[in-house]
Amino acid sequence: MKRFIIYGMLVISAASLALMGFQCSSAEMTSAKLYINRKEFSNAEAQLIKEVAKNPKNEEAWYLLGQIRFELKNYAGMKDAFLKAKEAGSKFKKEIEGQTLATWGRLFNQGVEELNKAQDSTGFDVAIETYKLAAYVLPESTINQQNLGLAYYRKGDFDNAIPPLTIALEKVKSLFAIRILSGIYLVRANDFKTKFAEQNKAAIDEMKNLGQIREKIKAADVKYFIGEPNNIDKETKGKGKQAVVVRENWKYTKFNLIVVIEGDLVGAVKYTTPYTAPIDSSSHKLSLAEYDKAIDVLIKGSALYPEDAEISESLMNAYIGAERNDEARVLLDDRVKKYPDSKFDHYNLGVFLLKDNKYEESVNQFKAVLAIDPEFGSATYNLAATYVNWGVAEQERLKKEKKEEDKSYQEKFKLAVPFLEKVIEGKPNDVQIWELLGQVYANLGNIEKANNAYKKADDIRQGKN
Repeated sequence: MKRFIIYGMLVISAASLALMGFQCSSAEMTSAKLYINRKEFSNAEAQLIKEVAKNPKNEEAWYLLGQIRFELKNYAGMKDAFLKAKEAGSKFKKEIEGQTLATWGRLFNQGVEELNKAQDSTGFDVAIETYKLAAYVLPESTINQQNLGLAYYRKGDFDNAIPPLTIALEKVKSLFAIRILSGIYLVRANDFKTKFAEQNKAAIDEMKNLGQIREKIKAADVKYFIGEPNNIDKETKGKGKQAVVVRENWKYTKFNLIVVIEGDLVGAVKYTTPYTAPIDSSSHKLSLAEYDKAIDVLIKGSALYPEDAEISESLMNAYIGAERNDEARVLLDDRVKKYPDSKFDHYNLGVFLLKDNKYEESVNQFKAVLAIDPEFGSATYNLAATYVNWGVAEQERLKKEKKEEDKSYQEKFKLAVPFLEKVIEGKPNDVQIWELLGQVYANLGNIEKANNAYKKADDIRQGKN
């Protein structure tokens, strides 16, 4: 956990306990002052407690009781006595305020010392209790709230860290509180997100594999992704020995799915009823809620500190995590201009543009990423995927325009090849990449390379890699 060093503040101490001159007073007051003279503070406290019980409006008795409790290091009791003294009158207002501030300063600096040396829960608890006492003595101190929140944060007690940090944010617009508070919510959000993924891994993988089942993929890939069918119905042409299988219907009972196989390719994918894997989304919902809390804090922070790059980046990540993509997109458009060397901003914007089928703009963003970091693997893959999708889109457009003789779309496939080849160097056992590379080679007329890529994919499926 990140360690923060907090420095204390200089506070001028109040004067030592001073006695009022002897005047005509009660026996308890007289005795209390005699005990004070002899520094017998416990005895003096006992006499003053008797006095204020008899005379609750005795301002001087309350004031002296507060001073004695300071000497006894009973700072909460001191504060209580001073409050009673102020209720009774204003004669000692200046002295009370001075002593209160000095006491708070002592406690605050003690809390700083305890927090900086704390190594475990016990150490953090000492700092926490010190700051809580300081807050009782001087509740209007927002820096005390900030440090109390930090002590809880460093202990790992996020629930108790949130209220004092929120006070520091709301009352003094603390940049420090913005960073820590938003960080707490983001950590929680990411933890829930991880929990969701772990709890539902099998179901998520199942849905991902089902998503790969589409027309024109190889029949072998269907079994690779979702296993053997429960039943196969064969459609034949001709009779007897002349009968030829022209179509197979692979039935997957669990998924309500029929995959039509024509030759060695998928001809159609039919769901009798939609299939959804049983996924527990409770952790996902909790994750979104925590991202939203982080966003609320970061929006305030961004308004207060518009030039702070860290707040802006955290807000962008929170938007993406919360699936608030429209807001993320607006912020990303601004960030790529403001922080042109941020590879993650270029990458995320490239992903959004690819989803919108804005191929040229997406290519430019992924190229910008690789110019900053040539080994950014995801950017390399997505740049290749963008070129392939762009080529396919151009091919379909030309076909609709009945310009099948126009092979200009192949230029996009050519541009994809070096990036796909680089991806496969890092993922040599990825069937999908080998299949995609084979398709690209085939579209470019490089039959030998296409066959080699398909064979490599088949070998991997059969465990021969």
